[in-house]
Amino acid sequence: MNYATWKLNFADPKYGTGPEYAIAEQRIQAEGGWSNGEVENGATILGYLTGAVDESKLTSWQVKNVSQAEALDFALAINPEAYLLPDGRITAPMEFPND
Repeated sequence: MNYATWKLNFADPKYGTGPEYAIAEQRIQAEGGWSNGEVENGATILGYLTGAVDESKLTSWQVKNVSQAEALDFALAINPEAYLLPDGRITAPMEFPND
C-alpha cells in the first residue's frame, strides 16, 4: 500500500477536482480515505494508492507521497484511536448518534 496527500484544485471556482484521473494516467489507482477538515475549504486529503506517483506531474493538487508512518500520524491527529488494518488501510472506531 502506498499513501499520498493532496488538496482539491479549484481552478474552476464552482467546484474542485481531485488528482485521481491524473494519477490514473500514471497507471496507478488512487482512492481518498481521510481528510483533516472540509475539502471544499482547502483541507488535505490522505489517500491510498497502488504505487508511488510522480509528484512533479500532480502539482495542481499539491500531491505528496507519504510513508505509512506519516499516513498513520495524519489519521491519528484526526482520531487518536486510528489504527492500521492488515491491508494497510487506516480505520478508527466510529460512533453514530442515536436517531
